[in-house]
Amino acid sequence: MNNKVEQYQTETVLGVIGRLTVTAKALTHLQRQAAKLTPPSIALRIGMKKAGCSGVKYTLDYVSNAEKDDEVIAITPDFSIFVAATAWPYVQGSVIDYVQEGVNGRLKLNNPNETGGCGCGESVYFGDEPH
Repeated sequence: MNNKVEQYQTETVLGVIGRLTVTAKALTHLQRQAAKLTPPSIALRIGMKKAGCSGVKYTLDYVSNAEKDDEVIAITPDFSIFVAATAWPYVQGSVIDYVQEGVNGRLKLNNPNETGGCGCGESVYFGDEPH
């Protein structure tokens, strides 16, 4: 997979690019958090790793550079989403949102490809059963 950059802009939902959606609330949160880092980051990198009782969990890291085979999605001129090549087939169709739960807010990856997860919410699985 080559680094490809596609751009899309709208006032309420950003990033319906390659079947990945970023809401405006999520983008605002991502940009604020990235700006606090030293040096400031220019992207959120989405990956996956083996974890928990269901199989895998998402990794979300602020980074300055894409890895060689990452899918690169330019959301604005100064902020991008990088998706690890191994995670891309699983996260296509997802919506990255920022949700407020009581006094706490967090990023949420709403992924229609997930078929289940563990009871504690640490990991998810794709397909018929946990790995």
